[in-house]
Amino acid sequence: MDRLSPTDIAALMPLLEREAPRYTSYPSAHHFRDLGPETHGAWLSRLPVGERVGLYLHVPFCEEMCWFCGCNTKATHRHGPVEAYVDALIAEIALVAARLPGRQRLHSIHFGGGSPTILSCDEMKRVFEAIDAAFQRDRATEIAIEIDPRRLTVEKAWTYAALGFNRASLGVQDTDPRVMAAINRLQPVETVRAAADLLRGEGISGLSIDIMYGLPLQTPQTIDRTLRDVADIGPDRVACFSYAHIPWVKKHQTLIDGAAIPDGAAKAAAFLQIASGLATLGYGAVGMDHFARPRDDMARSLATRTLRRNFQGYTTLPNDLLIGVGASAISEMPGGIAQNFTPNRQHRQAVMAGRLATARGFVYSPEDPMRRAVIGDLMCFFEADVEAILKRFGYPPGHLDAEIESLAPYVQAGIARVEGRTVRFDSPLRMLVRPVAAAFDAYVGPASAEKRFSKVA
Repeated sequence: MDRLSPTDIAALMPLLEREAPRYTSYPSAHHFRDLGPETHGAWLSRLPVGERVGLYLHVPFCEEMCWFCGCNTKATHRHGPVEAYVDALIAEIALVAARLPGRQRLHSIHFGGGSPTILSCDEMKRVFEAIDAAFQRDRATEIAIEIDPRRLTVEKAWTYAALGFNRASLGVQDTDPRVMAAINRLQPVETVRAAADLLRGEGISGLSIDIMYGLPLQTPQTIDRTLRDVADIGPDRVACFSYAHIPWVKKHQTLIDGAAIPDGAAKAAAFLQIASGLATLGYGAVGMDHFARPRDDMARSLATRTLRRNFQGYTTLPNDLLIGVGASAISEMPGGIAQNFTPNRQHRQAVMAGRLATARGFVYSPEDPMRRAVIGDLMCFFEADVEAILKRFGYPPGHLDAEIESLAPYVQAGIARVEGRTVRFDSPLRMLVRPVAAAFDAYVGPASAEKRFSKVA
């Protein structure tokens, strides 16, 4: 990993302080519009029968709110709301299935949140009964779950294994006690290690750990401690996310002391420290914020250029067909993007009345798949042969020349190169690929007073 001096980072701060989408979808969710269940239902009915799709299930509950969280979730100490939500989730699976042209084959099932571990074993079994009634899965299906290590029990680990789970992501963020206290995530590293051992003991060997940089009270010393703990646990993948302090969106973030949050330059230095440390531990960089061991599927997908990026982040899955169920869940279809109601109440009211819970989304324009391909290649592989992509989608060679020319500030800063109509990103500060990719976004206009996207760093 290349190194940058504090002076180098300071020179790049005007670019690092820009706002840009994270491109977990194109267009970004900020550009979603009202979309009815009729459109969503029509897209479902036209899915290709013989092609596998992914299924994402959102669980918007936690037993305790972490103050850094930017997800759609809420804390609850009562299980009643969870029980009601499971009923709605099962009803929605049946509604979706009724609109499909057949029992669709699944390449993946992912449970996210929130904390899916809040579901009881019986509730998880009920959800899988609904899945198996609506879809087809087999041994090749990737079945993954996001786990709060503090809530994992022997019974739950056994249940996950019996249901076919083969991947799990453990939320860690940081292992320093002072940092954990500052974000309300009190979690001894011994708890994480025990969870990893328990899952591996049940045959769930595909483990990932999530860590964050830019958290309050983080220092180079606390990051070193976290990296040592990660090395001891030994996951196959590490996801390294930037903390986005957006208290005007997530009110619980007001509980974090803003004065204790590292500035942009410190965040950039922290990312370089993490990337270098993980490289030393044998993890190769994948995309802008993932790291994987060489034999992991994610590393192999990068090597074979089959890596993809969707609303779940970087993925090895074989296509962009995704069905999302649950409050705020997003579906991606050939015609566009559909997102469910975010409030649990509205989601439940819709599905219990026999309607898809679709609230908003985006109908692709003729150009959107082409621009999405350019942005996707930049986000995944840090290069895009723009002319080849234009040809693939039936556009003339110079169709995006103005966008390429707009990259001049990034070329001058030494983080982007343009060779003919091929754009290459070249900086160890991999998050800077976001504004480079944004040059090809038809919907990102001039900066406004409204805070729409997170800062690059």
